[in-house]
Amino acid sequence: MVSEKGSSPAWYQHGVGERIICLESEALSKLLQRLYGYHLVMLGDPGLTALVGSSLISHRILINPRATGEEVQVSSLKGALESIPLRSDSVDVVVLPHTLEESANPHEVLRESNRILIPEGHIIITGFNPISMLGVWHGFQKLVGGMPRKGKMLSPSRVRDWLSLLNFQIVGGSLFYYRPPLNRQGLYEKLAFMEKWGEHCWPFFAGAYTLLAVKRVIPVTPIRVKWSKEKRLWQPASAGIPKPIITK
Repeated sequence: MVSEKGSSPAWYQHGVGERIICLESEALSKLLQRLYGYHLVMLGDPGLTALVGSSLISHRILINPRATGEEVQVSSLKGALESIPLRSDSVDVVVLPHTLEESANPHEVLRESNRILIPEGHIIITGFNPISMLGVWHGFQKLVGGMPRKGKMLSPSRVRDWLSLLNFQIVGGSLFYYRPPLNRQGLYEKLAFMEKWGEHCWPFFAGAYTLLAVKRVIPVTPIRVKWSKEKRLWQPASAGIPKPIITK
């Protein structure tokens, strides 16, 4: 196991973080190349904008309070992730690379993502699985103060539940990184067989995952009302009421 040093963005640029991001970039590329539209919005770390570089959508925007305007592959816009400065139903694809994990209010970020997405628009979420060798190592490093990466880990099943509450339907995704988090490149490459074994033998113990979901909008179907004649509250005395027979 390794001990990473540096800031949270820098964690993704070397060692274990860099290897995970390389695998994640491949997984995202397979998903992004299936999606079309006019606007793609990435909510997350400015240092991860290269992850959306394979998208077929040319207009890509990064929204982050720390955006500098110098990010690669995207335009940038400063804004809070819990209050996105975009119109409702205006974006075709939203990408959240580890954004929910690093947010203090992930539910609000997800609701805002849902708001700006057009009907049948897509959302892609990446995260680290706490039920994995990576999850155990990550928890230990944070316990001893050796993990500079901010945020927590969210299981894919938990994120699926959140998406279903917002009427998203899961339509794709992948599980990957079954190897232990080691710094030695030679040993890391020798354990490459664990990726194939993990996919078939223990898929739920993957260290990282991607989820692709589509925003479903339930149509409102008007019900035709059958109008009936209003019934009278009273009835004339001469209508259908037999007259009394008077005998002398």
